[in-house]
Amino acid sequence: MFGFSTIMEFFGLEDITGIDVFFAAMAVIGTILFMIYFALVLVGGVADGIADAIPFLDINLEMDAEGVFHMLTIQGLLSFMMMFGIFGLAVSQGGYNAFPAILAGTLMGTVSMWIVGKVFQAVASLETDGTVVHSQALGAKGTVYRTIQPGKSGQVQVEFQSALRTCEAVAEDETIKIETGKFVIVTGTISEMLVVKPLSVADAVAEEE
Repeated sequence: MFGFSTIMEFFGLEDITGIDVFFAAMAVIGTILFMIYFALVLVGGVADGIADAIPFLDINLEMDAEGVFHMLTIQGLLSFMMMFGIFGLAVSQGGYNAFPAILAGTLMGTVSMWIVGKVFQAVASLETDGTVVHSQALGAKGTVYRTIQPGKSGQVQVEFQSALRTCEAVAEDETIKIETGKFVIVTGTISEMLVVKPLSVADAVAEEE
């Protein structure tokens, strides 16, 4: 039967014991989950929708705009798990005891979180350049791509300037939460930030007609 022991045997690690088993499990599980998450992102942001649908993950783990980077996201945590396991196992297999292995795994896991956070930030902002005039989004309708928390920013996908764009957005009413997938309409702009309000399906259909 194909299982964890089979995977370990494939990598020549069938004889590992003790903390090495923990490192190996973190590496394997983290790698598999990260690859699945990345694949879902490539097919259109499905992963963010799944994350927002899980009640105990419905928290804002990303730093504000003043922060240096977006580290504490699902992809960041998965990359930490993956690199923690890989480097921890490598150091442990190199003849060192548990403490240097854990230290090395933690260090490299944190570095990977930083790198992955910057990469996903860059991907999310690819459509924001000097040719985009955000004021032309006024009145445009679209959907929430990443949940807009009360008083916080999220992301929406709206069509303007003949293209579907993913932009940072805040709710017109700062006390409400607009979840992923909800319809919205752009009511204003603040620099490159869109201001939106919820739009019911009936209103959306009526305006289309």
